[in-house]
Amino acid sequence: MDAQKTGRFIAFLRKQKCLTQTALADKLNISNRTVSKWEHGDGFPDITILPELAEALGVSVDELLKGEKSENAVVVTEIENKANIDNVFLITYVISLFIGAFSALLGGITEIYCIWAFEILFYTHWEIIFVATSLFSVILSGLIFSIGLTRLNVIYSREEIIRKTKKKLWLLSIILSVFPLTFLLRILNIFIPTFIVWIIAAASAVALAVVFYVIYQKKVRL
Repeated sequence: MDAQKTGRFIAFLRKQKCLTQTALADKLNISNRTVSKWEHGDGFPDITILPELAEALGVSVDELLKGEKSENAVVVTEIENKANIDNVFLITYVISLFIGAFSALLGGITEIYCIWAFEILFYTHWEIIFVATSLFSVILSGLIFSIGLTRLNVIYSREEIIRKTKKKLWLLSIILSVFPLTFLLRILNIFIPTFIVWIIAAASAVALAVVFYVIYQKKVRL
């Protein structure tokens, strides 16, 4: 065992945990001078305190004594980080999907009903409230999904992210397109026949899907 190497390793791990010598000492119920002594290589931690010290620094006792992390520990850490980031992305996706579905139901039903019931845009105050809520939900859903994509960028390449999230993006894009398209239908129906409006809406849906795909593939910074 190399006291100097172990001391440097303790100092490195302590700083990585954003701990001062005093903070680490308080965790172990010892003086900060003892921690300073270890880090300068003037001695090893007492055998009775090694397990507690290793736990506080996030390593094993063997790694602490050797003064370096084992390769297996690094691999395990990488796997854990990947699993955590995948979970964060999945959570953000489910949340964005739920909010997007809410906007599609609220906004879509509102606009379709208003097309059937009214000939004047924003005939009632509740239509304005529902439209504003749906628009806010669409924006919020997109922002939350973008946060999840940004987190994936920490461990995955751009190609891996595209491959991993392509189907999810398509589904979310379709859901988020429901309210804008029905709102467009509501406006156009005031000026032109409904059957023509439906043709325009279908063409717009296809165009919007293509735009989403192009932006996702080439323009969006992940």
